[in-house]
Amino acid sequence: MNVLFVAAEATPYVKTGGLADVAGALPAALRSLGHDVRVTLPRYREVRERGVAVEGPLAATFLPLGERAEELRVWRAKDDDVPTYLLDVPSAFERGVIYGEADDHRRFILFARAVLATMQHLREVEGWQPDVVHCHDWHAALVINYLKTYYAYTFGHIATVFTIHNLAYQGQVHPDVLGVAGLSEAGLVENGLGAGIAHSFNFMARGILYADVVSTVSPTYAREIMTPDYGERLDGLLRRRQDRVAGILNGIDAERYNPATDAQIAATYDVGHMDGKAVCKAALQERTGLPVEASRPLLGVVSRLVEQKGFDLLHVIMPWLLQETDAQLVLLGSGQPYLQDAFERLAHQHPQRVAVTTGFDTAFAQQIYAGSDAFLMPSRFEPCGLGQLIALRYGSVPIVRATGGLADTVREGWDGNGFRFHPYEAGHFIDAIRRALVSYRDVEGWKLLRERGMKEDHSWTTSAKHYAGLYQWARGQ
Repeated sequence: MNVLFVAAEATPYVKTGGLADVAGALPAALRSLGHDVRVTLPRYREVRERGVAVEGPLAATFLPLGERAEELRVWRAKDDDVPTYLLDVPSAFERGVIYGEADDHRRFILFARAVLATMQHLREVEGWQPDVVHCHDWHAALVINYLKTYYAYTFGHIATVFTIHNLAYQGQVHPDVLGVAGLSEAGLVENGLGAGIAHSFNFMARGILYADVVSTVSPTYAREIMTPDYGERLDGLLRRRQDRVAGILNGIDAERYNPATDAQIAATYDVGHMDGKAVCKAALQERTGLPVEASRPLLGVVSRLVEQKGFDLLHVIMPWLLQETDAQLVLLGSGQPYLQDAFERLAHQHPQRVAVTTGFDTAFAQQIYAGSDAFLMPSRFEPCGLGQLIALRYGSVPIVRATGGLADTVREGWDGNGFRFHPYEAGHFIDAIRRALVSYRDVEGWKLLRERGMKEDHSWTTSAKHYAGLYQWARGQ
């Protein structure tokens, strides 16, 4: 099949979160199965300033936006196994940030229009047309809206898939945006979606409403978002479309995240030769200023410091962890200032037990996966989660809240690969950590638990096969 990916970010070009990992890795996995997958992506200032090699412009035109028209130039990235088109709209993307601008709605309306202009160029000049357009999150949702309305005559036969990576971010704005987007004739479809959504313009809702198939990034999250607790006021719409909703787990790049070949870690190792794991632990303790003690359990965290990720709960249990256990904690991340400040204070007060590094450092993140004994992810909700999959790959036993993709990938019990709790309460989180620390003292049992996780296959190849089936479903085959 010919498949066109539409995403606001993708590795290796630009990344703010897990969406970039998916949009960067899944196309390559699908191409390895024989599908002709191509990617469209905004050409942000960051991409331009990094000097990403491009060819073109392949096409240039103007995009309507209300009463204005903005310039578009289409470039193609060089030296990429996956054809990637960088859509250069200076008024929208020549900015110092990726998201968070007051006019984000205008920026991503322009992105959607740029994708459609690129599709027209590919069909008319290069003779290539997608069988499936696969759009990711609210930034890309209007592509599907346009395909099913104003471009129905030209591209209406093309199947559409809309993937929700995080339902909490919807692109909900003032209803006047309907006119700016040129969708006035189609009406304010949000008015039939209930309190909180009616009388607004909602990018995410339009992707869900118009797509042939809606997917999420784990089976459990697909079920959760149809409930009021997780549905972010779109659960009614999702229940209406539940016969067209599926959940497919994300994968990880098994070559990039491979402790047997990772050049970023202190020593390489694999499931049959684990000596390097101990070297990595000692190196991590030394780097962070913690006492280098092989027998002491070392807990790792790599995440955004936000309440969604459960850091308010982790902060609540820290007195217990410090007083009742001998565990060390290494944390890498940044986010909400009050949480960041709270954990930095803990590190200052307990330098022998807690080490905190703010910001994000890819190499250091992989050193934490390799050096830690266990990995904490107490998320309030987690559509899929990649941290637990990487941790399993590196032999760091995950301790998670059983929600979304964490519930789908982490098991506890006789055939388990980690530890889990469900009620979002300090006592249940403490009990899960306590069970893990008791297990850690059983050297042979911990070894078997760790090896079981390392042997699991969470590569993109498995996920790509499921997505290929999803595309056939969207095409009605």
